[in-house]
Amino acid sequence: MREQPKILFVSTVPGLENIEDARPRPAGEFLPKWWKDMPKIDPDTGMGTIRVCPALPDFFNDGYIMPMWADTTIKYDEKEDTWTTYSGKNGQEFAWSIHYNEQALKHASFKTFGQAASFVFKAASPWKIITPKGWSVYQLPVFYHFDNDFSVMPGTRDTDIYHNINAQVLYFGDGKEITIKQGQPFAQFIPFKRSKLESEIRYKTPEDERLFQTEQLRHATIFNNAVRGTYRKMQRRRDKEM
Repeated sequence: MREQPKILFVSTVPGLENIEDARPRPAGEFLPKWWKDMPKIDPDTGMGTIRVCPALPDFFNDGYIMPMWADTTIKYDEKEDTWTTYSGKNGQEFAWSIHYNEQALKHASFKTFGQAASFVFKAASPWKIITPKGWSVYQLPVFYHFDNDFSVMPGTRDTDIYHNINAQVLYFGDGKEITIKQGQPFAQFIPFKRSKLESEIRYKTPEDERLFQTEQLRHATIFNNAVRGTYRKMQRRRDKEM
């Protein structure tokens, strides 16, 4: 039996791997509170909410969340053009640095939820990521946690050859101190196997139309609150055939 591909999170700080709040874990363990609190059916209208949409829970469970490894405070004073960081009690193991605005923000406006970042910090993660040959990871912000103070910038890491995680962090603090607590969701990492797909653009064929009609019929023959269950059945059938 072929061995399952494995992603490794390797601590460079002795003992950090034993602190549960600091350990990278499957993304599904970090579901946003608003999502858990939202009903599947709106009690006033009887309409299905986005809780019945399969796209969001699939994304919530994709990959791994790296939580903040130590209580960390960051601040940028735009008037004085000064920055400060504190990470942990002594900060020696948890180094932060910066990207000067001349390297990025001078040339483009980086916005999230309509807010423009005023500074870019760089967090040197104490975790190294190792993936099998041919595998990389997407580094993503924890988008649906809706943090208005900071956002990790998305990017791709070829973690089969390069294992450092130096995450660029957009700062929206407007001169105030921002504290990121240990255990707070910091960045999402989704492994993927590198491959190339050729693209084709065309009008639908009769075979395409039959495929689309079958998909539509699956959903048209059940009640609305069962759509997600049908999607899951289709996923399980697909996975068995792979």
